[in-house]
Amino acid sequence: MKVLLVDDSRLARLELKNQLKHCPQIELVGEAADVSQALQQIADTSPDLLLLDIDMPGADGFQLLEQLAEQSKLPHVIFVTAFDQYALKSFDYHATDYLLKPVTLPRLQAALAKVPAPSQRPQMTLQSQVFLKDGDRCYFVTLADIYAFEAQGNYTRVHFAAGKPMIYRNLSALEQKLPAETFFRANRSWIINTQYIRQIEPTISGGFDVSLSAELRVEISRRQASTFKQGWSL
Repeated sequence: MKVLLVDDSRLARLELKNQLKHCPQIELVGEAADVSQALQQIADTSPDLLLLDIDMPGADGFQLLEQLAEQSKLPHVIFVTAFDQYALKSFDYHATDYLLKPVTLPRLQAALAKVPAPSQRPQMTLQSQVFLKDGDRCYFVTLADIYAFEAQGNYTRVHFAAGKPMIYRNLSALEQKLPAETFFRANRSWIINTQYIRQIEPTISGGFDVSLSAELRVEISRRQASTFKQGWSL
């Protein structure tokens, strides 16, 4: 597993590097002292995991993740910080774990054990159950029950019968996990579950106007129309 350290404290980075020497499953691919350096290192090394500080000069750790979401580059994240007040907010960013400094080796090893190895990260199936958190509300929903995903900036609204929660996840990153035989990228802002298509009509622009369950209406763009016909025509 390729790991990148992001922390403005040289001493904190040194301490983590010494502890990672006792973790044989880890390959330390670099370190960064701020968000700017981190973005460059991520582009160069494509890490599987960030050990990420939050409170840094300039932009903080959360802002780094927001920039990565825009680029559809979202490695796993373990926050490593001296402050406990960010713990609740970290769950909005799908953090694998939240470590308080000073970090002990057993605690670090326990956090690393929660991160799936790259070769062990299966794509979701329709039977997969997903946990969604939107503010104080939580949902546990089967993927097959989701009608569509709608991009709204760096967030995605998930449409299903029990609600429409907003999650911090880039639409392109979600697309990589979804079963392609069922979920289709209709346009830049929507991924639809084709099982819930109720009606489809051609548009003047060369695309399709699709009616889904729950009175959702989505346009398949002209660019995506040919892909849709190839994938779902007899």
